[in-house]
Amino acid sequence: MADRFDAGRIPRHVAARFRDPMPERMAAFDRYLCDMGRESERATVLGRLARDRRQIIPWLSRTRDLRGARIIEIGCGLGASTVALAEQGADLLAIDVAGEDVEAARKLTKAHDVGAKFVVANAAEIDEIVQPGDANWIIFWAVLEHMTIRERLQSLSRAWQTLSPGGLLTVVETPNRLWHFDSHTSLLPFFDWLPDELAFEYSRYSPRASFCSAFRQRSEEDMLRFLRRGRGMSFHELELAIAPVQDLDIASAYQLERRARNPARRLGWALSRAGRYEAMLRKTASTVPRALLQPFHYFTARKG
Repeated sequence: MADRFDAGRIPRHVAARFRDPMPERMAAFDRYLCDMGRESERATVLGRLARDRRQIIPWLSRTRDLRGARIIEIGCGLGASTVALAEQGADLLAIDVAGEDVEAARKLTKAHDVGAKFVVANAAEIDEIVQPGDANWIIFWAVLEHMTIRERLQSLSRAWQTLSPGGLLTVVETPNRLWHFDSHTSLLPFFDWLPDELAFEYSRYSPRASFCSAFRQRSEEDMLRFLRRGRGMSFHELELAIAPVQDLDIASAYQLERRARNPARRLGWALSRAGRYEAMLRKTASTVPRALLQPFHYFTARKG
């Protein structure tokens, strides 16, 4: 989707906090990726770090200064977003279910000489990791789409309960199942609309070579691997886990904000096929906040 990202202008105080990696420590990160057989992911990690610095961090900073914020990052992956948050001065706890990814993230933050605490855990168990009030900001960073429905509901609900009034909950880069084309996982139309079992079987028609032949024998283990590849989310999970969405205080929405800041982009979106599709969604679901009808979820909700 053309509307996913916007370079924008990086505020000086944000750019001043960027850290260059130390070569000898970066070499340790590279060796670790090689040992895992994932050296090809190095460019992706560094590309994500550059993107996060240029686009996501300025957006988050316009809602609340990251310096001193007590943040729980859910879904740290190999550490690109962790570095981007930590170098801004956040007091950061990073969580991921994959232990080898957490170790890579630890090495990447060390290479950039920034601090973060790490926990290997399922986000559905967040209430066993932190106490209410420990964090004033919880960020689900490109991770909800890789959870089962049960995990999504539990992690969202327990994260919301962990926040004190005024705390923030942010979702970054999760595809919206209400949109008709799955650009995240299968590259197929209507794929996120299919029940999981049917989508599993239909995955063989994906044009993505690494996906179309991966799931042929259905077992519980294979179904979990399939779900971990990524399935869209919609406002329905938020309503079940937190509250009716019309009652949520949406403090910020990245895609709406960038259009508001650029009249030409706003007009182009309104005239585009995607913009017309969004208009149809808004008419159909008139009580749902517009932030939750975008192609990908990039929003921050403030707890009352």
